Amino acid sequence: MTEPAHRPPERRVRGHDLGKPRLTAAGWLLLLAYVGVPAMLVGAALDFTIQWLSGECMGLWCYLK
Repeated sequence: MTEPAHRPPERRVRGHDLGKPRLTAAGWLLLLAYVGVPAMLVGAALDFTIQWLSGECMGLWCYLK
């Protein structure tokens, strides 16, 4: 009798059970680069636009001066 199609196959390599798939350190760094860097650029562009229109510095670096 065949196995049901909904049952996942056993993950074994040379007799060793493998864990669930998970993100590695390199995966987390790539995720940070793909999500974090564009978000920082959008925030910097918004801050630059507000500063240009209002003449007041609103960014984090203005508070750190």
